[in-house]
Amino acid sequence: MKIIAVVNKKGGVGKTSIAVNLAYAFAEACDLKVLLADNDDQGNLTQFFALEPEMSLADVLLGRVPMREAIQHTRYPNIDILASGEDLLDANVAVIKDETMVQQSILQKAMATVAGDYDICIIDNPPTINASVINALVASNEVIIVTTPDMYGIRGVAQMAEYIDTFRAYNPGLRFRGCLLNKFAATPHGLRCIQQLKGRFPLFRTKLRYTKDKLEASAEAHQSIFEYSPRCGFARDLNAFVDEFLEGE
Repeated sequence: MKIIAVVNKKGGVGKTSIAVNLAYAFAEACDLKVLLADNDDQGNLTQFFALEPEMSLADVLLGRVPMREAIQHTRYPNIDILASGEDLLDANVAVIKDETMVQQSILQKAMATVAGDYDICIIDNPPTINASVINALVASNEVIIVTTPDMYGIRGVAQMAEYIDTFRAYNPGLRFRGCLLNKFAATPHGLRCIQQLKGRFPLFRTKLRYTKDKLEASAEAHQSIFEYSPRCGFARDLNAFVDEFLEGE
C-alpha cells in the first residue's frame, strides 16, 4: 500500500476536493483499491460520503480500536474510509500529553496492519501541524503539497517543505513528490507563481483549473466531479494529473 499525504499549511487550497476526486480516479479509472483517511477534525472528507462514524481516526490514534475495525465502506466498491470528526481535536491533545507512547508513529504502525488490503491510501490533512499530521507524515511514503497561485499558498509550500525535511528523521524514505497547482489560470500572475515555484520545489506539469460552481455542486450532491461533470476543466486536468503521477512511479 502506497500512502500519500495531501498537505499545505494554508487552508482553502482545495486539498479535500483533490483527495476525494483523486481517490475516485484511482479506484474507478485505474481499478485500484483505495483507502481514504480523513485527518481533519472538520471532517469534510467524511461528510462528502454522508457518513456518521461510530469509530474514527481519533479512536485509532488513542488505541481504542484496531485500524481495521475503524475503517468503513463507502458506496464505491473500491473506496473505503477512515473517518473523522470533532473528536480528532481532543485526540491530538491527548496524544501530546501522553508521555508513555511513541507519539509520532502511532498511525504508521496502524497502517501496517491493513497494508495488504489496499493499493493506495490518501490522507487528507488540515492546514496545520499537530500530532495527527506528524503521524500522517511519518506514516506516508509520498507527499503532495497542494497550492494555489498566490503568495499565501506559496508561503505555505515553503513552510511544509521545511516540515517534510524535519520529519525525515522519523521517516527517512518520505518522498516529496511535488507541488500540485490548483485553481490555476494562465494569467500573468499565475505564470509568475509558476516561476516562483520552479527551481525551489518539485512541481507537477499538470495544473488544475478551478471550476468552482461544478465542484461545489458535486460536493453538495455527494458525487465525484467525474460523475457530476466529467467534461469540466477540473475533471480533465485531474485525469491528466493521475497519468502524470503514475508515470513518475
